Amino acid sequence: MNLIPEQLLFNKKSALPLIIILGLFFLVASCSTKGPGSRSYPDRTGTYKNSKDHDFDYRQNRLQKQDHETEESLEQDTESFSDPATLADLKGFTDDLSPASLEKAITNQLQAMFEQEPSTPVRLGSYTLTRGRLIETLEAFLELVKQDLPIEEFNKKISEEFVLYRVGKGKNKKVLFTGYYRPVIQASRKRTPVYRYPIYQMPGQGLQQVKYKSGIQLVGTNTGIKKIRESYAEKKAWRRFTREEIDHKGVLRGQGLEVAWLKDDLERFFLHIQGSGMLEFSDGSRQGVGYQGSNQHTYTGIGKLMIQDGAIEVAQGSMQGIKKYFVDHPQDIAKYLYQNKRYIFFTLNDDEGPRGSGGGELVGGRSIATDKSIYPAGGLAFIKIRQPVLNEKNEIVRWQPISRFVVDQDTGSAIRGAGRGDLYFGTGQKAGAKAGHYHERGEVYYLIKRS
Repeated sequence: MNLIPEQLLFNKKSALPLIIILGLFFLVASCSTKGPGSRSYPDRTGTYKNSKDHDFDYRQNRLQKQDHETEESLEQDTESFSDPATLADLKGFTDDLSPASLEKAITNQLQAMFEQEPSTPVRLGSYTLTRGRLIETLEAFLELVKQDLPIEEFNKKISEEFVLYRVGKGKNKKVLFTGYYRPVIQASRKRTPVYRYPIYQMPGQGLQQVKYKSGIQLVGTNTGIKKIRESYAEKKAWRRFTREEIDHKGVLRGQGLEVAWLKDDLERFFLHIQGSGMLEFSDGSRQGVGYQGSNQHTYTGIGKLMIQDGAIEVAQGSMQGIKKYFVDHPQDIAKYLYQNKRYIFFTLNDDEGPRGSGGGELVGGRSIATDKSIYPAGGLAFIKIRQPVLNEKNEIVRWQPISRFVVDQDTGSAIRGAGRGDLYFGTGQKAGAKAGHYHERGEVYYLIKRS
């Protein structure tokens, strides 16, 4: 029912229509974001991960859930570890390696973590906890190891002072482990007819840097913003270079970036895969070389491609099998190597072992690599798995079950998901013989100090 006569609303003598019109005008005007002299700005594209103009350290451990099989919330407090449904009931903790190697691995990782912010949140499977909680766990466990207790008392202390959290993928909660190691490679400090394959350090800020033109205004000038973007992109253009462009076309040649020279292109490739190595020079001296950075391309496993092409069988997909194929078919080296566009840059170091992504120096048999978006650098774990037993010729004669404590210290390009891990075997040929054939599923239990 209309309670107000229509003629009253639109009476010529009434001021109401004018008020309504003015009100609508001001309402529309207040919603507009474009006034006189305003400019529209294009959306910001790309990522900030390589920018030095913005500090996003506070975001570096804000981890996103990636395992589609996990439904629990990542925001559960660490006290949720007291829920019996999440705990693992493991009675015995037999360790097949020396306590000294375990102490060394823990100490190495603690030295790196003491320089990091303890309140930073990190992810452990379906839970979040702080880096400080990991430090407390490592410190408490190290003290326990140093007491050299009888095995029964040691196991009892573990059950009383730590919570066990089993991780993995699938119904049976398994983790598929591959192996990696640090090779010893013959090298030269300068190019020779024999040593002609360089390994590079990362290009500096000056490589292909575009000089900024004076007078560029960033505020309110679309052309200025575009110019800065183009300059920054060109300054980092080397990150777009592929393996073929660097190793075959020589786009980095003559920049003074060579760290050392190798005599085998295949050894160089596998050094990239391992991420670190020990260079042995003609005078008998040795120098460690480690991962410094990479280009922006993702990792592509050439073994899988070779199997798809029928070049090798599945059983030949190990490092040794791939190397043997290329020895017999050297014409195929470039064909497959360049399909892995990811490229690694190196730096010389004097460390006894390589350093993991978590900052700590790795120890053979005691260090593992996992997906750091799911599992934390500095996590203490107990694994049950098999490993190969070698003869004097570094040939596998049998496989035996092992169990040991390890420290989660590293990651890798091919290590993705809750069900993947990499076991570090150490330095040299024996370590390489074990790592090259390693493809084993095992049990993994993380330990967390009770509150």
